[in-house]
Order: sequence, then C-alpha cells, then structure tokens
Amino acid sequence: MRLGSRAALVLFVIGAIGGLVGDACHVAAGTTTYLDETLPFIWKSQLWFPVAVGLATVATGELRLRLGPTRPGRNPGEAAAAIASVIALYALTAVITDEDPVAATVLIWMLAIVIAARFGGGMPALACAVSAAVLGPLAEILVVEADLAMYAPSADGLIGVAEWLPALYFAFGIVAARLAELFSES
Repeated sequence: MRLGSRAALVLFVIGAIGGLVGDACHVAAGTTTYLDETLPFIWKSQLWFPVAVGLATVATGELRLRLGPTRPGRNPGEAAAAIASVIALYALTAVITDEDPVAATVLIWMLAIVIAARFGGGMPALACAVSAAVLGPLAEILVVEADLAMYAPSADGLIGVAEWLPALYFAFGIVAARLAELFSES
C-alpha cells in the first residue's frame, strides 16, 4: 500500500503546520535560535524548516504503509488527538528548556511512550518511531553543525541538540505512522 497524492499532501500540510507551531514555541522560549537569516522566515521558522517537517511526515507515513497492513477504520477524532498530542509534547519541550536535562528527558520519554501506547500499531509503528528518533536528531545535529541554528545552552547536551529530542521524534514517528493509516486510500 502507498500514500495517494491527496493523503501525501494532507500529511505534508499537517507536518508543516505542526512543525511551525512547535518551532514557534521553541523560538519564543529561546530553546532554538536561527543563526542564518539568508532564507525567508514563515512565522518564527526559516522556510526550510516546515518543508523539512512536512517531507519527514510524508516519508514516515510512506514507510509505515510499506511495513505491513494497516488497522481498519477512519476516525477524525483520533487523528485530531494524535496531532494534538505531539504538538503538546513539542510545546512542553519549550517550557522545560531550563529544567534539569535528566528530569526533562525522562518526562518527555515517558509522555512519548504514552503517545505510543495510545496511537501506535505494533512493530510497523515502532519501526517508524525508532527511525524518526534516530534520523530526526541526526538531521538537527547537522543543522547545528552547519551553523544554521542552535539550541539553548541548557538544552544542547546531545551533540548540540537537546537530550529529549529523540523522544520528541519518537512520538512524531508514532503519530505520523498512525495518520498515514487513517488517511491512506486502502
């Protein structure tokens, strides 16, 4: 099964808008600072950021559909709750920027596991979550190394990015996988 063009567009828009909302929280709190101003900004994010999150959402959704059969049913309420849960987790990471990194990381991982328990769907969703938890922080480490952005000194203990970042991406992977199931054209 693959994403149709309409489902891919929906996932892209959800990812891009969700990324903009979460990143606005990070920028406002000082968790993230953009260092290069050569590209235009959308709200508080540089243009490349919502495009990257939208594409990552589509790629994660496509991976989910290729890993096995989807769960039946289409539930707009579940889609809204999944989206809200990962955006809320993203916003929470902005609030805890100046907190102890160990406690903050434990909190974000535990909430990511709750999100996984609610919206995950077995091994395919878990594979999406683990992929996102590895690839997302690696991409952000490259962004930091390229001097395009930086994390606050209180939130840069994992090679320049926050220690809780893999947990946030883990939750993102679970939600993107579930949205792909809900929006796929099966």
